[in-house]
Amino acid sequence: MHVRSLRTAVTGLLTVALAVLAAPMASADHLESHDWTIGDDEITIQLNDSAAGGNFLLDFDKAYETTTSTGREVYVYAPVGWEDSADSDVYGLTQGWDPNPDDDFDVCTDGDEHVITTEQIQTLGDSVESILEVDEAHFGPIEGDEPFVVLAYNVPDEAFYDCAYPSYTAGYFAPDLLDSYGINVVTIDSYAWSQRLTDYQGTIAHEAEHLLHNYSDPGELSWVDEGLADFAQFLTGYGADVGHTYYHQVFHRETSLTKWGGGLEDYGASYTFFQYLWEQAGGNGDGTYDADLDYDGAGGDLLIKLLFEEQANGMEGVQNAIDTFNAMTGADLRDADEIFADWAVAIDLDVEGTDRFDFRALDLQTDLGGLTIDYGNEVYYDGRGQYQGNMNPQKWDRKGNVPDQTALPFGLSYETFRNPGPNFSIDFEGSPSSQIEPFEGDTHYWGGYASQSDNVLDVDYTDQSTLSFATWYFIEEGWDYGFVEAEVDGEWQTVPVSVDGEVITTDDDPHGNNTEGNGITGTSGGEYFVDEPVYVQATAEIPADATDVRFRYSTDAAYLDTGWFVDAVQLDGEAASLDLGDWVETTGEQDNNWLVQVTATCDITPGVDSAEEIVDGDVHVYRYEGDSIHVDGFDTQCLGGQDTITAIVSNLPTGDLTVFDADYDFTLVGTGKALAKGHDKG
Repeated sequence: MHVRSLRTAVTGLLTVALAVLAAPMASADHLESHDWTIGDDEITIQLNDSAAGGNFLLDFDKAYETTTSTGREVYVYAPVGWEDSADSDVYGLTQGWDPNPDDDFDVCTDGDEHVITTEQIQTLGDSVESILEVDEAHFGPIEGDEPFVVLAYNVPDEAFYDCAYPSYTAGYFAPDLLDSYGINVVTIDSYAWSQRLTDYQGTIAHEAEHLLHNYSDPGELSWVDEGLADFAQFLTGYGADVGHTYYHQVFHRETSLTKWGGGLEDYGASYTFFQYLWEQAGGNGDGTYDADLDYDGAGGDLLIKLLFEEQANGMEGVQNAIDTFNAMTGADLRDADEIFADWAVAIDLDVEGTDRFDFRALDLQTDLGGLTIDYGNEVYYDGRGQYQGNMNPQKWDRKGNVPDQTALPFGLSYETFRNPGPNFSIDFEGSPSSQIEPFEGDTHYWGGYASQSDNVLDVDYTDQSTLSFATWYFIEEGWDYGFVEAEVDGEWQTVPVSVDGEVITTDDDPHGNNTEGNGITGTSGGEYFVDEPVYVQATAEIPADATDVRFRYSTDAAYLDTGWFVDAVQLDGEAASLDLGDWVETTGEQDNNWLVQVTATCDITPGVDSAEEIVDGDVHVYRYEGDSIHVDGFDTQCLGGQDTITAIVSNLPTGDLTVFDADYDFTLVGTGKALAKGHDKG
C-alpha cells in the first residue's frame, strides 16, 4: 500500500523515553471479514508500515462526527483511549508503540508529543467541511456519497524508528483504503498537535486533493499531484508551505521538478511551480492573488481546474491545460517550457513589481527568513557555484566549488559571478541525448511511466513451453513489480523467472503489492540503488495447460523509477509476436533540450537588441537554447561592485523517456577587454 504522503520537517527534539507498546498483526482476510460500519463507535483498520514493511491492525474510537450541508457524513477517528493520552500510554498513539514487535526494527521511544485533546479534535473536525468545499470547487468532486473519514494516529515512518530523522509523514492518502473499505480516508499524524494543529488542517486539504485526484486521474505523475496538493493548502487558507519551499531553496540542484524523488525539496519545487502558474494565469481572475476561498472560474482558478481535469500526465498535461485555457479565454499565456524558464528565474530573484519574475502571494526574500538560493549555496554547500573575479579556464579546472555538471530532468543549477571582468563570454556543450540501448536491434519494449497502472504486453502464444527474453529494469524495490503471467483455465497466474539458473523473482510482499508472488523488483543485474542496471537474459517455464502469456508492469501511487524493458522475446527459441497494449516500442532515447539563462540587474548587452533578451523592470534575462552555445560580448560596466550575474542551466527533455540525468560542460570566462558588440551562438 503505497501512499500519497505529505512529508514535514521535524523541529525540536523528542526527549522523554516511553515504553514500547506492541501491536497485533493483521490477518490476511481482514479486509474481507471486518464486521463494522463507518459511524460505529469503534472500528478496526488494516494499515501498512511504510518504513518497516508489513501490515497491522489498529483499533480506533469515533472522536467526531458531523454531516455537511451537502449531506456527506464526516468522521474523525483516533486510537482507542485517545482521550487519556495526556496521562496514559495509548496504543497507536504514544511514542514507543510497536506495530510489529517481532521484526528487526526498534522503535524510537523518546518523546511525549503524541497527545490529542477533545478541543483539538473539535477544532479539526469543524474545519473539514470548509476544506472539502474549497477543494472540491477548485479541483473536482468526491464521487458518490460515501463518508469522509480522518484517521489520526502515530504513523510508522522513518522518524518512528529513528529519533534523529529530520522529517516525518504529516499525513497520507492511501488508495488501497478507499478500494478495500469503500470509504474516503485520509490520515494525519498525531505529532505535536498542541503546536501544529493549523498545519494538520492544511494537511487534510493536501490529502483531500489526492483523494479527488484519485477519482479524476489516478495515473497522474506524483510531481503534478503533490504540487496541486500543496497548492490546496494555500487555496484553503492555510498558507504557502514555507517548509517545503525552504528545502527546495537549499537542495534545488539535487531536485528534478518532473522526476519525483519524495524529498521535502520535491514538494517545494512542485508547489512553487503551480503557485507561479496560477499567478501567471491571473490568480483569482480579478487582479488579486490571495486565497479568497472561492472558485472564481477565471484566471489561475480556471487554469488549475483545467489542469486537474486533464488526462494527459506531467508536462504534456500542463501544456494541454494551457492550450485549453488560452482557447477558452483568449489569453496568450506562455507555453509550459517558457513558464518553467521564467519560474526558474522567479524562485531565484522574486523581484516585486515585475510581471514575470515576482511571486505575488509569497515573498521568497522574506517569508523564508532570508534563506535564498544564494544563501543555500553559500552556507550549506560552502560557496557552491559562487565565484569572485575573473574565472579563466584554469580556475574552472581547479576550483573546488564548481558543481558537478550533471543536470536532472527539468532541474536547476545556479552559478553566481561577482566582478567577472569588464566583459565575459559563455560556452556550453550539452549531451544531445541520453539512452537505454536496446539489447538487440534498434528498439525494445518499455512498460511506461505512470502511477497506479497495470500495463500489459501480450505475447502471441500457442502451446510453447519456454519463454525467453532479455530484460533491463530499475523498479522501485518492494513497491512496484514486473510479472510474467500465464493464463490457465481463464485465470492469470504469475510464473517464476530465472537468470543463469538463479530465480530473480520474489514472493516477498512487504507492502501488499506482490500478493500474486513471483514479482520482479529492484535492479537488473545488481543491487538496488547501488549498481547500474544492465540487460540480463531471462527464462520462464510456461505451465502445460496455459492458453496465453503476458508481461505486466504494476505500479502503485507516488514514486516511480525508470521502469521495465524487455527485448528479444522468444518462445521455444523462435521470435515471438507481441501486442503492445499499454507498453511502448522505443529506441530508449531521451532528447535533451538545453536551456542556459544569464540574469542581471542591468543591460549587459548595451546597444544590442536580440530575441534572447527579456527585460522586465530592472531584470534582464538572456535566454539561449541548444546543445552547443557560445555567446561573447557581455559588458558588465553597468554593474556595481557588489552586483552579481547568475547563470541558470536546465535540461527540458522530450521523447518517449524524459527521466534521465544528462551531462554538460559550462564555463563563463572574463575576457578582460571590450569586445565588438554582438552575439555569436553556435
